[in-house]
Amino acid sequence: MTIKEKLSRDLKRNLGDYQPRSFWHRLALCLVLNSVHAILLIRFQEWLAKHRLPTFPAAKLLFYGFKIEISRHATLGAGLRLPHPMGIIIAPRVTVGEDCDLYADVRLVLAHGSKQGPEIGNHVFLGDGAKVVGHVRVGDHVVVGVSTVVTKSLPAGVTAVGIPARIIQEDNRRAEDKR
Repeated sequence: MTIKEKLSRDLKRNLGDYQPRSFWHRLALCLVLNSVHAILLIRFQEWLAKHRLPTFPAAKLLFYGFKIEISRHATLGAGLRLPHPMGIIIAPRVTVGEDCDLYADVRLVLAHGSKQGPEIGNHVFLGDGAKVVGHVRVGDHVVVGVSTVVTKSLPAGVTAVGIPARIIQEDNRRAEDKR
């Protein structure tokens, strides 16, 4: 999938909550929404990395504007939604699937001594302050609650909360809605 196609899906998901009625309404939303600005910079950084160009201009704008740090070696799927794009950190060799929601202060980071980062499935919701640490797999359609710390893999379709994360629901509604 090209970066243009990814960006198109990202914008559709980030504007979806506002139900834009016309081209002008979509344009106005694109000009004022922080989530759109962050997505544009993220995809610009990805484009620079893909073409083996220095990514620091986009990375610095992301950091100064939103306190977001995303490694050029992270893989982000299409349909990325950032409702509150502040303080997000994504380490190298992290994979984020398609149609994922990352709220403020989400951390997807390496564990001490680990060379591989977390693998986040498709249609995953990561609440404010959620942290996924080390080489763990978060399955498709998972909901990770606010301030949850995930240190072990989670199967598909579950809801997890707490420190450390514990599963509180086996078949969440998010999984039903997306199937």
